[in-house]
Amino acid sequence: MTGRAEGATGMTGTPAGTTRDTGSGRGRAVGVVCGVLLLALSTVMFGLVPGRLAEKDAYRSAPVCPAGTRPGGSCRLAVEATVRDRLEVHEKRSPDYDLVVLVRGSGAHHRLRMAGHSPVYDAVRPGDEVTLTSWRGAIRSVRFGEAVQDTRLSPVDDWRIPLGVGLAVLPLGLLALWSAWALPRHRAAVRRDWPWWPAGMWVAGTILSVVGILAGLGGANVPYALLITAVGVLPSAGVGALFVWVLRRRMRRAADVRDVVAVRPARRRCVRASVHGDVPYSVFGFGYLVVGDGPPAATPDPAGRAALRPLPSSLRVVGVRSLRPDDPEGWPGIYKYDGVVVECRDGEVPVLVGTSRREASLVLGALTAAPAAA
Repeated sequence: MTGRAEGATGMTGTPAGTTRDTGSGRGRAVGVVCGVLLLALSTVMFGLVPGRLAEKDAYRSAPVCPAGTRPGGSCRLAVEATVRDRLEVHEKRSPDYDLVVLVRGSGAHHRLRMAGHSPVYDAVRPGDEVTLTSWRGAIRSVRFGEAVQDTRLSPVDDWRIPLGVGLAVLPLGLLALWSAWALPRHRAAVRRDWPWWPAGMWVAGTILSVVGILAGLGGANVPYALLITAVGVLPSAGVGALFVWVLRRRMRRAADVRDVVAVRPARRRCVRASVHGDVPYSVFGFGYLVVGDGPPAATPDPAGRAALRPLPSSLRVVGVRSLRPDDPEGWPGIYKYDGVVVECRDGEVPVLVGTSRREASLVLGALTAAPAAA
């Protein structure tokens, strides 16, 4: 009978590496697809920027309309209006700010969604006189005294979002494609080492992505936003390298298992532990081990009362070590970075028992005591 391993994560009990190799093939395909989609999105966003900048320049360079011009032309038409109301709309996380105005002469009412609340929205009150600037049939800004505030229909900042999104997804797309190519080769070359530098590069790329979108949204112009993003490359790489250094230091400490000594359980306990190997007692969904009541027994029941699968007296402990990348995929998530693996053999069959460092001494004590108890 072919066993099944660690059920809490849906891992099957195939020999170590088989599931991971299959998963890496799927992961490579997902990485390629995500990388291509992100780069395509970045290309589309960058392609929108020139048009948005051209519209901004056309608006700012448009001449003032002569008297008597009707709205809708390419010149900037100034229209006098009276503020009727100020509305703060709470339909989403951040409020929107609307001005209700009455155009002098025509009597037309307009509800203008302002770009923020400063300086005009905060300053005006119902009855105040304001000047509306209309361009190509839409009201683009409101003037009150010397203060001018754009409406949401102003093209002045329309280039920011596509530039910011393009700068944000570009490094992520490149990293996704690089990971799809590099990670399988890294795992094949260094199967028992963690992918330190790929993890550091993802940290650096994520930080650079945040820098890019902030630069696009807050930069004074396109060259300045690109400069900020370029300057952010080295600090982002530095943070990624620091992340790798800290993580490797933690994992080196976790690799020291000298503190894991066999402690025989004084009473019956059910601990979080998983059996992995081509043996009958390695069963899908069995993520617990009952110790201190005869031979250890695998079970899916956190209380340790149902569906017990005793571990045989033929199971012998070979050694104790920390987690490795070729262990079952779910174990790092369950037992954390300092999880412990007890290496055993049942005859000629290798068997792994994974557990947390806190429970490792009890598990080791139960496994070493099992033959005598049997």
